[in-house]
Amino acid sequence: MLNFKNLIGPLFLLIVYFISIWSIDKWELITAGLFAISAAFVIVKKNWIQSLFSLLALSLPLSLNLSIGGLDLMLPAEWLIGVIALVLLFDLLDKRNYRLILKTPLPALWVISFALPLIMSSVFEISMKFSLLNGVFVFVFFYGALRYGKGEVFKWLKLYSLSFSAVILWGVYQFFNFDFNPITITGIFKPFYYSSTYVGAVAAILGGFALGNGRMDKKYFILATIALAIVIFSESRAALISFTLMLIAYLFSFLPIKMRLVGPIIIVLFLVTIGSENIREAFAFNKIESHNPDTNIFQETLSVTNVQSDDSNIERLNRWLSALKMFQERPHWGFGPGTYQFKYIPFQESTLMNRLSVRNPDDIPKGSGGSAHSELLLQLSENGWPSTILFMIIFIVWIYRGYSSTGQAQIKTLPFFLGMVTYGFHMNVNNFLNQPAFAFLFWTFGAVLMSPDLISKKVKDENELLL
Repeated sequence: MLNFKNLIGPLFLLIVYFISIWSIDKWELITAGLFAISAAFVIVKKNWIQSLFSLLALSLPLSLNLSIGGLDLMLPAEWLIGVIALVLLFDLLDKRNYRLILKTPLPALWVISFALPLIMSSVFEISMKFSLLNGVFVFVFFYGALRYGKGEVFKWLKLYSLSFSAVILWGVYQFFNFDFNPITITGIFKPFYYSSTYVGAVAAILGGFALGNGRMDKKYFILATIALAIVIFSESRAALISFTLMLIAYLFSFLPIKMRLVGPIIIVLFLVTIGSENIREAFAFNKIESHNPDTNIFQETLSVTNVQSDDSNIERLNRWLSALKMFQERPHWGFGPGTYQFKYIPFQESTLMNRLSVRNPDDIPKGSGGSAHSELLLQLSENGWPSTILFMIIFIVWIYRGYSSTGQAQIKTLPFFLGMVTYGFHMNVNNFLNQPAFAFLFWTFGAVLMSPDLISKKVKDENELLL
């Protein structure tokens, strides 16, 4: 016999849908939203949430930037993220799992710190989008991993790495079609990853993950070597430097805990006392240019200290100084989340303007993408000092937990610590946390560092990760 009670929910959603598309023009967004709500109800009822996380991990590297109702989304990944966010919300309300947030409140506080910058934003609609985006990423990737990731994280990363490998093969195929022209490297991973720098950052963090697992399973060293090859292939200077720093951190992990804490201090003192003069000379006299097609990746990496003639480096300085000037004008709440790229142009330093500098937002020079090219400076300019300090505390806590762990805890956290080390450098010269495919790695790795028990023995023994 037909149970009309079971039809009340679907009929209500159907009525809301038809009223919405009749009264509002953006029917695509309404359809996607109501379909997400319906899917969330089914997933909760069938308890398919872990399978949905696996599907999300598989889809993240292969998602495409598409426009729905005038809103650009990475699909299907961002739609799946929305569904999971609804499922987690239902879960929190129904089972009172809000205690999970109370146990690890810092990421939630970081999201809450967006409130004042949002209210004071110079472009409210954009700030609303970016605040919601960051909030959902933290909710799904960090708290979702803590809630549903036990025994699953390795599987998610295996699926992610499998799709990422497909992107790399696509890039190689594209490079072949362009007759291996080095100028084309930056765009060969489109439409999946918007730049080779982005690919290099992902390869570096996965390389750290693989290397950390090599202590238990030697075949992971092969995967770490493949990751290094991808970093070199991407021609990302920042990724190669971050990979090198990660190798140093890996060597330090073999030392006793006291030596691990003293080691970095010794290196800093060495650089300050003995190497400072060489560093000054490198910045003063280096003439290697990163955009020279005749240079290889290692020569390009050395070009990072060329602030005399390398337009890429000069433009980074220009973007950083612009962010600092914006911070000086609005130190407490910034210009609003997501607004840097729309507001920084008047703050540029005239002496640093070059062929890559944006003078007209409607006429952006070729190769002049990105925003502040620094996660911390971007937050300072957009959110002010409270959000930035909270973010730094979160990152320092994660690094400390990974770096100071010993015994079984170190075995569990080392892969995630090493992966996070790569972004410790990278976030000073680039910013990727608004990209779902990178935010997934960042916040999931952080969740494991905060709760090493997410890595169960069963998953640890599988050791089948692909890169």
